[in-house]
This record gives sequence, structure tokens and C-alpha cells, in this order.
Amino acid sequence: MIKKYKYSPKKYEGMLGMPEELTSFYKLYEIYIEYKTPNNLFALEKQARDLFFTIKHRLLAGYITAADAHEMKTYIEDLLND
Repeated sequence: MIKKYKYSPKKYEGMLGMPEELTSFYKLYEIYIEYKTPNNLFALEKQARDLFFTIKHRLLAGYITAADAHEMKTYIEDLLND
């Protein structure tokens, strides 16, 4: 990853799925920023949905708080809408 992001995958190591989903999202985000094609946007949006699903399940499992889940989702949505 090139850019430094607010939610580092390293912070969530040991939390099932979270570091992998964040890493995948950030990689696809960087690809999309460089090459804004419909296919890259589709892949990025799909990965965002997968990440939101993981966030929801980590919340339900008690690994993150509702406030943290909301902040993470808002941050990801902001990146998507830039």
C-alpha cells in the first residue's frame, strides 16, 4: 500500500477477516484512483460491501464497538465518494 490510511490492517491482526478485507480494499482503492475504469469501480464497490459485511460481523462478535463500526463505515464510504 502506498498511502497511509486511518484504519491500518496491522491494528486488526488476529481479528478474523478484518486485516485481509482492509488490505484488499485499500489495494483496489489505489488501483481505482490511478485507473478510474468502470471495472475497477465495480471491483472496489464489491470489496467495500465485503468489508462492510466483515465489520458488521466483528461488531456482532464483540470485537469492535458500534461507534468504531460506524466510524469505519463512514471512513470507507468517504473514500468511495471522493
